Formats: sequence, structure tokens, C-alpha cells
Amino acid sequence: MFESLDILRMAQSFAAHAATRQQAIAQNVANADTPGYRSRDVVAFTEYWRATNAPGGTETSQTLIRVEADPATTSPDGNTVSLEHEMMRSVSARQQHEMALGIYSMARDVLRATIGR
Repeated sequence: MFESLDILRMAQSFAAHAATRQQAIAQNVANADTPGYRSRDVVAFTEYWRATNAPGGTETSQTLIRVEADPATTSPDGNTVSLEHEMMRSVSARQQHEMALGIYSMARDVLRATIGR
């Protein structure tokens, strides 16, 4: 029964995706005034899951951060970072991380109930 706890692996990957997204957001905010800087974001979770769980996959979090194809804004100096947009992304990443922690917590409670504690 406990040989494969796929829900915990998926929750761990979901939390790692949120952390990688937060890293991309931090890079964008740090470069908000850099001329020509293009905003970046992490690939969707489904692509992240496939890339990080593929047999022999060598994808790292840095290779899964990509330049945005359709940025929210573009300033006259070519910078595509919108601080308001990054704030909204940050909230979304935090919620994603909290959801992953909630999944961990519920799985832990189910395991404890099964064991009989």
C-alpha cells in the first residue's frame, strides 16, 4: 500500500515549481530597471512535472525558467517587467506553495490515522 506515494511526490514537485517561480519573480523584480531585460516565468506545472520526472531527465530549475513570449508591458527602453504583474504572480506562487503544504499535511494525517496514532 505504501510502496508508491505518488501524491507526496507530486506535492513535492508542486512546491518546487512554486519555489522556482518565486525565483523567476525575484529575478524580474531585481532587473525591473535594467534596459532591455525581458521578464521571465517558469513553464506550466504540467511541463515542469514531465521534465523533472522523466527517466534520465536532466532539466534543472534554471532551464525551466523561460523568457515570456507575451509580456504584460514593454517600456521604451525595452524592459518588459511590470512590478504590478510580478506582485500578482508572487501571490499566486505563494498560494501554490501553501496548497502543496496542505497536501503534505493531509497525507500525513491520513498516514497517521492509518497507522493508528
